[in-house]
Amino acid sequence: MKTMPSSDALLVFDALARLRSFTAAADELGCAKSYVSQNIKRLEADLGAVLVLRTTRRVTLTEVGQTLAMRAAQLRVLMEGLKAEVSSMQDQLAGPLLISSPSGIGQYVLAPVLAEFAIQYPGVQVHMTAQNKLQDMADEGIDFCLHSRTVLDDSMVARPLGFTQKRLYASPQYLARAAKLQHPCDLQQHQVFCHESLHEQMGWQLEKNGEVVRVELRPTLVCNTFGAIASAVEAGYGVGLLDNIIAAPYLRQGLMQPVLPDWLATPKPYFLVFPYRQPMPKKYEAFIQFAVPRLQAKLKESMSADTPGG
Repeated sequence: MKTMPSSDALLVFDALARLRSFTAAADELGCAKSYVSQNIKRLEADLGAVLVLRTTRRVTLTEVGQTLAMRAAQLRVLMEGLKAEVSSMQDQLAGPLLISSPSGIGQYVLAPVLAEFAIQYPGVQVHMTAQNKLQDMADEGIDFCLHSRTVLDDSMVARPLGFTQKRLYASPQYLARAAKLQHPCDLQQHQVFCHESLHEQMGWQLEKNGEVVRVELRPTLVCNTFGAIASAVEAGYGVGLLDNIIAAPYLRQGLMQPVLPDWLATPKPYFLVFPYRQPMPKKYEAFIQFAVPRLQAKLKESMSADTPGG
């Protein structure tokens, strides 16, 4: 045998073996008669055996051809079963769904949406993992990822969700005893808590009416989660730069308040990132149709609430 026979050629042979006609086999397969003939010749060459005896009136199988016909029929049944199984999986609103998200937006924005989705689609097992860095989605088995920048990868789709806004916050207790804050440069005289990603950028960049100031900091505390920074700020120990979505529940309870409210960090865009698939599994379609408008509405609402007078 020169090469392994192709599955396509075996399925063509199966049609010919059942119908005993090149024309009928071509009609069933939806191809040209020449395609059937070429595949049979290739299959005979690959196997090194004559499979079909052709006459002007009929097609008969050799002894080898009759044996191979049984195997080809088994392949057809297997392929039909696989196609039905895959189609069923594609159409089912069931199975695992893994979503990765930065901890802050995951806790305060994504988690309620996922809980609502899981209740509406009980057959889907939803799992959220908090990750601040974009992972290799294929290697990690991640279906969807919330990310703060678009992804330049043709194999990925990035659906825009909206923006978050960072500003400075502190607790009323801290502000009552701390030095006055009238300009970002005054932060050097304060206890500040910084996320590690911002600490790596060597300070905070704030903007007011086109004026940009970069504040070099010696943070009292560096954390890899904004939730920990919010807890330290709420406890009254210093100033933190937090997303509006993280600070919102503390603001409603009067546990913290904006500091230098006109000085803002650059708004951060968020995207729902997922592998390009066509056709797309039903659970993917359901999640996108369910989650995207809700996440967009939540981020839009948080930006409106963060705007003075909003």
